[in-house]
Amino acid sequence: MAQLAEFDAAAAIAAQARRTAAHMLKCRARDYARRPMALEALYPGLAAAKPEALIAVAEHLLEIERLNPRRWFGFGGEVKALNAKAALLLGRAMRRAKRRPS
Repeated sequence: MAQLAEFDAAAAIAAQARRTAAHMLKCRARDYARRPMALEALYPGLAAAKPEALIAVAEHLLEIERLNPRRWFGFGGEVKALNAKAALLLGRAMRRAKRRPS
């Protein structure tokens, strides 16, 4: 019975972590949409890029973060990965909005 309670707690924490990460990504993407110049911190020229270029650069930045070694203490590549995923989300939303008929 103790193992079941431990599993339930671990599952609840994991679910909350996913919800928190999704919320952070959406908020960061909205921030980038409001202030596109903030994208310049990720990669030069990204503020004026088309959605396709924004998506390509964000995917490239994510791949770079995946290849970097992980640390088991402090802050690793989480912030850079979060910013890249938010830029990817923004690029996909911009591309979808561009395709939508007016």
